Amino acid sequence: MSFRINLGQWNSIFAVPAAVADQHLRLASGAQLKVLLYLLRHSSQDISDEMIAKAAGISADEVANAVEFWIERGLLVKAEGELTPAQSTAAQSAVTPAEPAEPAPKPAKRSTAVSRAVRPDSVFVTRLISEDVNLAGLMEEAQSVLKKPLSPGDAATLVMLYDTFGLPCEVIAMLINYLADTGSANMRAVERIGIRWSDEGIDTVENAERELERMTSSREAWGRVSSLLGLRNAGHPTQAQLANADRWLNEWGFNDEMINEAYERCVDTKGEYNMSYINAILKKWYEKRIFSLDTLRETEARPSAAKGQKKKSAKGSVFSTEGASFDIDEYESKSLFDD
Repeated sequence: MSFRINLGQWNSIFAVPAAVADQHLRLASGAQLKVLLYLLRHSSQDISDEMIAKAAGISADEVANAVEFWIERGLLVKAEGELTPAQSTAAQSAVTPAEPAEPAPKPAKRSTAVSRAVRPDSVFVTRLISEDVNLAGLMEEAQSVLKKPLSPGDAATLVMLYDTFGLPCEVIAMLINYLADTGSANMRAVERIGIRWSDEGIDTVENAERELERMTSSREAWGRVSSLLGLRNAGHPTQAQLANADRWLNEWGFNDEMINEAYERCVDTKGEYNMSYINAILKKWYEKRIFSLDTLRETEARPSAAKGQKKKSAKGSVFSTEGASFDIDEYESKSLFDD
C-alpha cells in the first residue's frame, strides 16, 4: 500500500529564519516583512528594487530601507552588490546577545562638544536595541506615532539621543508625541529639540512636562498673535515668532489692542510687517508701563498739553515749552524704538 499526502500550496515552500518571528517581529514593519519574504522566495533569482516594490505594493525607497533594516539586524549581508544570508554565529552575536541579568542602567550623558554630530553605527544600534527593552519600546512607539517605518538613520538618531545625550526613552517619547500633536513630527525636529533639552538639563519626565507646557503656551500665544495680525497661513512658526509671541502675551502681558496698535504703527512707519520692529515698540511700552490705549494716548498727549507750549512750525513737527524743543519724528523714534 502506498500513501500520498496532498499538500496543495504547501508543495512549494521556502524557509524563514526563526529569528524573524522570535526576535524581530516586534520592530519589523509590514513593508520590511514583505521585502524579506520576497527576497527569501526568490533567493535564486536576479531581482531589483522595482520588482519588489511592484510585487509588495510599496515604494522603491521603502524597499531600500527594508533591506538596510535586515542587514542591520544581522540576517543579511551585502557584499559587492549581492545579498547573502549572514553566518549564524555572526547573526547571533549581532542581534542576540546574552540576556542581561538586570535592566541596563541609564547611560551617563557624554560631552556634547565632541559627539554632537556623531551617530552610532548600525552594529551598535542593533546591539543596543536588542539589549535594552526600553529602547526597543521607544523604536516601536516612534514608528507608530510617526506612521512610517524608521529608517536606519532615524533609529541611529534616537539611539544617539538616548546613549550619547543621556535622554531617557520616556522623555524622547514625550517629545515625539508632542511634535506629532503639533503637526511637525520629523526626525530633524526631534534631534534638534532633543539636543537642546540635553544641553539645558531637561532629562527627567517632570522637567520635560514643564518644558512641554511652556512650548504649548508659546504655540498658543503665536496662534493668537498670528490670527490678530492676519498671519494664520504663514506656515509653521519660527523660533523667533514663538519667542516674541510668548514674550508679548505671557511675559509682558499686552492685550490684543496694544499688539494691534504696535502692528499698525510698524506698517505705517516701515510700510510692511516687521516682527523686530513691533517687538521694539512693545518693549518701550513695557518699560514705560504702558499697557492700555488710554494710557498710551495720555502719555503721548502730555507734551502738547504742557504749560507754555506754543506751536513753532507750520508743519506742526516742532513744539517748544519753557525753552525745550521736541521733534515729533525724533520723539517717536527715540521714545518707542531705541534701546
